[in-house]
Amino acid sequence: MSDKIIRVGIIGCGDVTEVKSGPAFQKVEGSELAIVMRRDAEKVKDYAKRHGVPRYTTDANDILNDPAIDLVYVATPPHMHAHYAMEAARHGKAVYVEKPMARTMAEARELADACRQNGVPLFVAYYRRGQARFNYAKDLIARGELGEIRAFDYLYTNPTPRYPAHRAWLGDPTLAGGGQLFDIGSHMMNALTFILGDPVAMNTMTADRSNLGAPDTHSAILTLENGVQGAVQMCFSAAGRRDRFTVLGSTGSLTMSFMDYTDVVVMRGDQTETLPFPMPQHVQQPLITRVINTLRGLDTLDTTARDALLTQELLEAMHTGTPWRRQEGAGA
Repeated sequence: MSDKIIRVGIIGCGDVTEVKSGPAFQKVEGSELAIVMRRDAEKVKDYAKRHGVPRYTTDANDILNDPAIDLVYVATPPHMHAHYAMEAARHGKAVYVEKPMARTMAEARELADACRQNGVPLFVAYYRRGQARFNYAKDLIARGELGEIRAFDYLYTNPTPRYPAHRAWLGDPTLAGGGQLFDIGSHMMNALTFILGDPVAMNTMTADRSNLGAPDTHSAILTLENGVQGAVQMCFSAAGRRDRFTVLGSTGSLTMSFMDYTDVVVMRGDQTETLPFPMPQHVQQPLITRVINTLRGLDTLDTTARDALLTQELLEAMHTGTPWRRQEGAGA
């Protein structure tokens, strides 16, 4: 067992770090949350006091220039992800950045290139990949327990969002990238490819039905590497909430939610199995555990953000309503 301690600094200790992620960096073995940063002096002081963090600052350079910090967690709004992540890379720090990793594919590639050129690991907080429910679904399908996969579909709807004043940036494409598609749809597309594998082609349609400045309705048909086809429908301005992912095989099916923690339902013949997967106290902790263990030499999580880059490509195509094809030589 490695005795290395990974010392972490958070840039942007806002809402997402309160429960989802911040405490995990204190609880995971081999990790130490050493310093947090936020521009508001009173809020960062309060955060550090409540979470028992020994140091706090309003200047990100205090984290970037500290030789004791091994990993920088960038939890700012998306328009600053690339900037701070690239600065961390230039200072020789490993990077853990919130999703979406950037506002555009160009920004995402620049970020990934900076980490590669500086020889630092890059991780993106698509934390569902660490959770048991998603790994169960992926492994079940990989073992052939549904037979040969024939089709899949995903449907998500929610009412038009009304963001609180302090999170109004989520509705501004110049700050967040592309409405709820980039905010939560990024999780959905990343989870889908995690469970089923890489797509090779995608045809898309998009519309702004609520006239709020960003497309809110997205339709896509994907073709996977194995030839399986499936549909994705997201509408972020419809009455009611729906969240259903279904995989249909030759001998069975699986149904689950991507965003909620309802039971996973597996059907084989006339047998139905219902499996509960409660929400973790800190939803990012399973992935953060793998990140820390990888930096300690105890795990082999990908350090290139390959899958996050693929997600960014898919989001950009869906946002603009343009066809997407995997480039020759890309993918696994």
